[in-house]
Amino acid sequence: MTSSTRFVGLGSMGAGMVRNLLKNGFDVTVDDLSPERVAALVADGATAGTPGPISEPVVMMSVPGPPEVEAVCFGEHGLLSRMQPGSVLVNLSTVNLANAMALDAAATERGILCVDAPVTGAADGAADGTLVIMCGATDEALSAARPALEAISASIHHMGPTSTGTAAKLLTNMLWFIHVTALSDALSLATRCGIDPDTFGTLVRESAGDSWVAGHDLPNILADDDDESFTLALCVKDLRLIGEIESELGYTSDLATAARARFGAAYEKYGPQAGELAVTRLAEQAAQTSIRSR
Repeated sequence: MTSSTRFVGLGSMGAGMVRNLLKNGFDVTVDDLSPERVAALVADGATAGTPGPISEPVVMMSVPGPPEVEAVCFGEHGLLSRMQPGSVLVNLSTVNLANAMALDAAATERGILCVDAPVTGAADGAADGTLVIMCGATDEALSAARPALEAISASIHHMGPTSTGTAAKLLTNMLWFIHVTALSDALSLATRCGIDPDTFGTLVRESAGDSWVAGHDLPNILADDDDESFTLALCVKDLRLIGEIESELGYTSDLATAARARFGAAYEKYGPQAGELAVTRLAEQAAQTSIRSR
């Protein structure tokens, strides 16, 4: 039996998620500002969305950040004004706590269930259907969204009420950015000590220095691939949102501050659309060495 789902936002993450919904038997209607992205998914079996009331019981959204969520969801022609009472809105985007809570409040006012459900696993995880999803929602809302979430992920974690999914996502990204920064420093120092970067990379993955970053990002670093599927603009945005959490709670992480400075410098040097691993080039250049495969 198929289920009808609407999916809004067909970037490097959204397109992969839609294809996995299709593979798992869902009827998917798609919306995006890019006609080319819509056409590519229609060719894979999706249906192009049209203006007007939304009949699908589950609407999923993957857009860059808080401004896009507000633009897509609110207003006379926004998703919330077009969805039916009793349907569920699943926000897969990485936003801030205030945005997550405002979206939930507006949805609840209209009788719409809302799931705060940011994902981790990068574009390849979206394509493979192996994302990890962190959910902030009521049991009722998560239950309604679960079949669609299971179609795009390897695991689903119910973190608590609204905004806890967003908090968990930002804090895991904080660890990601810190690890990337530390790894680029360690690689640069290792090569200055005369160690081949490939040899050191192998050791890292078999030692106390191992991490998801070492498994996922280190091969790209060695291959001189900055991974443009996640841009420096998104890194800087997420680090800014992490800073907002720190300010709200009155606690500042020195390591997050260092990562924020490093990624900010990379953003200024390489531009917003450069891949997230361009940040490693700053350590490489400062140490006057190469951390690429030889």
